[in-house]
Amino acid sequence: MKTRWSTPIVIGSLMSLAASAGACSAPVPELSPSPSASVTLRLVTIDAPQYGAMDANFSGTLTIDDKGCIQARQGTDKSTVYTLVWPQGYTVQGDAKAFEVVDANRKVVARSGSGFQIGGGLALPNSTRENWTENECAQGHLWIVATPNVSSAK
Repeated sequence: MKTRWSTPIVIGSLMSLAASAGACSAPVPELSPSPSASVTLRLVTIDAPQYGAMDANFSGTLTIDDKGCIQARQGTDKSTVYTLVWPQGYTVQGDAKAFEVVDANRKVVARSGSGFQIGGGLALPNSTRENWTENECAQGHLWIVATPNVSSAK
């Protein structure tokens, strides 16, 4: 009894092996340019007190674009950008390789490379305000970060 399918399997296996070997030696393309460590970090904030807040939850990680603008992404979705609009007094410290957002009391609220959760809510598209700092960094979805000691009436 002669097996008819052995030759196609051997040829298919060799082709697969050759393709895998070629893929291992190919350079991996960089998805987006990495900002240099000397770029100035830019954080969008509201330059006015907040007297009310939204109560939704945002979970994500902080990223930085090539202009130094701090952004956020959720889960494995690398294509959707969120601009977090932080409360008055929040700042960013560090450099493009490692940075953290701190509140007005200098308490760290989020770090680059680490997941975080924060309250707030989505703003309407293209709804930047004159009292926001770094308006030119506002890209993608806008998320207004809630001030921890202010919450909506229930």
